[in-house]
Amino acid sequence: MNKIALGVVIGLFVAAATGGVTEVDIKDFAFVPATVVINKGEDVKWTNLDLVVHTSTSDAGKWGSGDILHGNSFEFRFTTTGTFHYHCTYHTAMKGTVRVTETPVEPNSLGRVKALFR
Repeated sequence: MNKIALGVVIGLFVAAATGGVTEVDIKDFAFVPATVVINKGEDVKWTNLDLVVHTSTSDAGKWGSGDILHGNSFEFRFTTTGTFHYHCTYHTAMKGTVRVTETPVEPNSLGRVKALFR
């Protein structure tokens, strides 16, 4: 990946992670980005851009969005640290991960962006 493309990718991920709400798009039958890193107490907001219904469902039963219709969103606040895996109940190949840290992670931190690529 060239430096310009990497800069654009980093900019997109950092922009999505500002303000205490991290955005995850549901598009083309995938969670984008598939992995996000947030601070304890922050929210993740999933928005369905596909024309079919999807869900954001915790593998461990911590949350369940119910049906997220096209153009709608579901938001969940993470109050405990850890690594949380999730999936779409209708499309089991769709998987994602939320990593929640106790130590504050600055939205503009390159470390936060690097964690997305691990």
